[in-house]
Amino acid sequence: MGMYVSVYKNIEFGNDEVDCTNGGVTSRYNRLCLTNVEGPWEPGDDAPAAKLMPGNLPGTLKIVPDEVANDWHMMGGNYAATSDSRFTEACKNLLDGKFYGAVPVHDRVEG
Repeated sequence: MGMYVSVYKNIEFGNDEVDCTNGGVTSRYNRLCLTNVEGPWEPGDDAPAAKLMPGNLPGTLKIVPDEVANDWHMMGGNYAATSDSRFTEACKNLLDGKFYGAVPVHDRVEG
């Protein structure tokens, strides 16, 4: 079971063809299913599996889709969030403190 999060994309000047993910997961999907956050949903055809985890720098978080978890990956320009308080609590627990906002999705893979 997991938590759905919505993907927030940069649509520059009304051009929805702008994609900095290099064909990453968030270029193809508008939501992800965080399998390590408590929730009632399962990953599926419209919400691939991903994990919420500590970021590369202290005090930060990132979301990594399972599709790229074993590859060297980086932030592709998109974020994900939900208003569900279980998401906020999971973020607070990983940070040992306060959290409010969206989390960068690391779904860009080079080469």
